[in-house]
Amino acid sequence: MKTSFLIFLFFLGLTKSMFGQSQIEIEGKILDKETKEPRPFANIYNKSSKKGTISNTDGFFKILIKDVTDTIIISHIGYKQQNIEIKTDKKYYPIYLEESILLLSEITITPKDNSFLFEMIEKSKKSISNIERKSKAYYELKSFVDSSQIELVEGYYNVDVKGYRLMNLDMKAGRLALRSKRNRFFASLESSRALLMLNLFGRNDYFPMNPLEFSKSKLRKNYYLTLDSKYLNEVNDSIYIIDYKPKDSTGLFFDGKIWINKTKNHLIKITLNCDNTLKHPFLPLFTTDKISNVSFNITQTFNTTNGQVVFNHTDFIYKIDYKSRIGKTEEQNYTIQTKAVLYAYDYENYFILPFFDFKDFYIGDYRKINAMPYNDFFWTYNDEYRLNDSINSNELFFTDSTSLTNKTLFISNTISKNGLFEHPYISWSKNGIKIREILSDTSVANTSMEFNSEQYKLAVKIFFDINSYKDSIHFITSTIIDPYESYYHLPMDNQTLCFINIYFDICEIARRELEEKLKAGKNDIYRLKEIYINFLTQFEIKKNEYLKAVERGTNEKEMIKYNNIVYEKLGIDNIELFQPYNSEK
Repeated sequence: MKTSFLIFLFFLGLTKSMFGQSQIEIEGKILDKETKEPRPFANIYNKSSKKGTISNTDGFFKILIKDVTDTIIISHIGYKQQNIEIKTDKKYYPIYLEESILLLSEITITPKDNSFLFEMIEKSKKSISNIERKSKAYYELKSFVDSSQIELVEGYYNVDVKGYRLMNLDMKAGRLALRSKRNRFFASLESSRALLMLNLFGRNDYFPMNPLEFSKSKLRKNYYLTLDSKYLNEVNDSIYIIDYKPKDSTGLFFDGKIWINKTKNHLIKITLNCDNTLKHPFLPLFTTDKISNVSFNITQTFNTTNGQVVFNHTDFIYKIDYKSRIGKTEEQNYTIQTKAVLYAYDYENYFILPFFDFKDFYIGDYRKINAMPYNDFFWTYNDEYRLNDSINSNELFFTDSTSLTNKTLFISNTISKNGLFEHPYISWSKNGIKIREILSDTSVANTSMEFNSEQYKLAVKIFFDINSYKDSIHFITSTIIDPYESYYHLPMDNQTLCFINIYFDICEIARRELEEKLKAGKNDIYRLKEIYINFLTQFEIKKNEYLKAVERGTNEKEMIKYNNIVYEKLGIDNIELFQPYNSEK
């Protein structure tokens, strides 16, 4: 199956002016000293607090400090490392980075004497580590049409890395927002997965070819290499910048530059560019729509940690010409530019992930964000790496009244009665559910159920997430129907609706009982985990007891018993609402 994008039409910043016990926030802009151009994705690290951030595409950054003695280090590949001298009454710091000591001016080497460049690339590939590492990572995606932002996806992940390559992304928290453009919405549903699909050292079915995937002989056959320049880094290692251009210009090959630490034979950076590529992972959602003129501008960088070279960051920029037609309306043309960044920033720690099993690997960013209750505590108090600007544009875009967010996209909203996306994860509410909402998607045909397993499955799960900030521990729970595991192939009537809603309500009662137990262990993360794991066993027993007792709603006596429990605990009378047995009288 071809994996594709489906494209569809508080910071904690204290305002104290003097240093004291509380942290304050400084900001600045990182520029090239000579050109005065902004330097995006530079690393800003507070060595004292062991916290950091990165500069945005305009070179802007914000970072928390506690004292004038904090050591703030600025680093960027190709530039001299620099420290910020913190001053008591100063909040804004323009930083001018100097290029590293240049050893060779820009020159061109003829094909006869450039063999060492091919050797250098070959040696750097041999430094690939097979050791798997885990890191925290920050992800941001923004899409634009005619310079107007139409999409925001922001999230934190644990990433699994093997050497230079990203192997897996596990979401900790995410949020998203969309705005319409000419009555159309566009959504990059699977964008983070594309980052996993890009393998620099192997065959890529959905991306152009690049020099690192070729043997030395095939590299000579397909590419021209020239030495752009070389310099010494902060520890006096020799860094060579190699310019590569494909001999085939049809859109099947990337061009760009490769930075190699020749002293250690490590790859440290690569750029990959291709205009009007013939290979890409994008597909339109509707068969009447078309995608054309796809262009890529991708940069990946790599760091050394514990003696191993590992993935550091990627900025993934692509442009698409999109032709949209809905029904008999006139075709509309859009040029959509998307800028995505994934930054791995802490190989010493990683997030405690939410307890929620996404059994289907192909569930994308939007679906996962939909499944997770919006966590105000995390987005308000987390002080992890993040792309920032002077006006907190992500927060403004997310909270703007014209944006549809993950709080509203999947439910009835001003645009769509049933939400913009089919088959959403459904969180419990007193409004109950309609059977249509959990029958439509049977993409995961899992039939492992004790009762009428070949006919139905009601996959209700209890979401659980733990977060901490300083001395505070916060948890969140939610009762959720998983549409990718749920199905119901039996007659749909009022009795069915009553049976399913009582089942959902029984699960919600169990969640509330769990929450009371969690409150008793709130100050101990390990105790919270233990309470939740013990709860799961009893939760399965309670669900199965209900299913067996009511016999899919046909046992009126048992249905009344469970309905009374729901009415007592939640104030909901499902039998009164659905009248499941009136037709028989």
